Amino acid sequence: MIKVLSFQRSCKSYFRIYKDRSPNVEICCDTCNRKMHKHGRYYRSVTTKQETIEIPVYRWLCPSCRTTVSLLPDFLVPWARIATYLREAAVIRKMRGFSYGIIAQEITALRTRVSRCTVKRWWKLHLCKASKLSLWLAKQLVLSGCTEDLLLHYPNVVNADPTETVRWLQKLIPLYSRKPTTVRGTWSFLHTLLPVKHLL
Repeated sequence: MIKVLSFQRSCKSYFRIYKDRSPNVEICCDTCNRKMHKHGRYYRSVTTKQETIEIPVYRWLCPSCRTTVSLLPDFLVPWARIATYLREAAVIRKMRGFSYGIIAQEITALRTRVSRCTVKRWWKLHLCKASKLSLWLAKQLVLSGCTEDLLLHYPNVVNADPTETVRWLQKLIPLYSRKPTTVRGTWSFLHTLLPVKHLL
């Protein structure tokens, strides 16, 4: 199982502080609610704008049901090696009409360059995830007592397309999180609140 936590750190800062010791956090098992114990670590590569760093990801174990949890910092999601804020920057640029090639050049330095095909894949994945995440956010807003007609934020209800759903998602996120964009981006903050299946 994966949990994404905000350590209020950049990738470099996270590595410097936690390379030899685990974060001092208390985790309770989602299955049986018992306090979990520290259970080792594994390493993940993270590519930032300037470099690729191997960071430790710490694990916790439930002594009762033997469930394990890996704690990811908010700048990382499962199976992605590129830092979350860079993928968010790529999607925002695509929404503004930039080409895949230009985006690939702008979001990273020469030695960590991603290909235009990678940026295109990120955009397609975001288009797929946006609809489910938008509906999930709208549901959470309604359950929390929001009485606003959320469809009024949708750009074109009659002729909907995936790009407009992405724009709707961008309008729902601030309503849900009620927090300003952090230095590491809105997605990093949002990931600490979302179920793993909806991580961007």
